[in-house]
Amino acid sequence: METQMNINIPEDLSILCTIYQIKPETLVQLFVDKVSFPFYYSNTTGNDRWATLFFVNLLELHDSCYQVDEELEEQYLRTLTQTLLRLLEIDRKDVVKKEEEARKIMRQWYKAVLSKRAEYLTDNL
Repeated sequence: METQMNINIPEDLSILCTIYQIKPETLVQLFVDKVSFPFYYSNTTGNDRWATLFFVNLLELHDSCYQVDEELEEQYLRTLTQTLLRLLEIDRKDVVKKEEEARKIMRQWYKAVLSKRAEYLTDNL
């Protein structure tokens, strides 16, 4: 998915980007590319989890701002946890398999969310 965004670049970031000759849009794209529940939950000791941790922290800080189906969230996070624990028992080192399975669960969650939202829209016509 692609989207156009207009964001305000704070002075501190602007200065850093200028010093290191990094375009702000490049920095933002690199950050966005790292936000991944499948990677975050399947690579529990990985160094590249910080972008997703930022996302999770945002959800915790501003929980009331976002409308999330908590039942679906609980169901799919539980499924994700159980699947990853099962795979961990089979092979601790197979991070790729864990990430693939986690991504399948995320896609199922995504479909369930879209289905619920469509149901809500059509029921209220």
